[in-house]
Amino acid sequence: MATALRERLGTGPVITDITAARATVGSSLTGVDLTGLTRIELGFALALAVAAAGLVLFVDLAERRRTFTILGVLRARPRRIAGFVAAEACVVTLPALALGAAGGTGMARVLVAILSGVFDPPPDRLALPVGYLVAVALTILGAAALAVTALVLATRRPDLTMIRGD
Repeated sequence: MATALRERLGTGPVITDITAARATVGSSLTGVDLTGLTRIELGFALALAVAAAGLVLFVDLAERRRTFTILGVLRARPRRIAGFVAAEACVVTLPALALGAAGGTGMARVLVAILSGVFDPPPDRLALPVGYLVAVALTILGAAALAVTALVLATRRPDLTMIRGD
């Protein structure tokens, strides 16, 4: 049918058959299955989030180790020191999770607005991978708990050399 239309209409209009159209759509961005690449990307994002959260929190609390040592020398109970460390971790971690969620949502909205011209039809709403987001939040909280536990265990015995302030 495409050949018959080309013969009747001439070279002016471009007429393609279903096979050519399918090949074009199949080779475009919307026709590619990105599941494997998405899993790799989300895995790296999870690892980066956990590493950043644990490292920032551990460095922040390690800087305060002198304070915790002084509290130990002043006979503060280990439970109080652990509570202080945990409270400081919550003050750092929970707002970071909220800001990360807000920033991620904003970036996703911008990307959908920019890429809406690429997809036919464009997405009508954002996809929300609830399971993945819960896994990221729980893993970050686990990394924070691990950093707090490590620091609490390190401050069980006061290191008196830290008090001198050299």
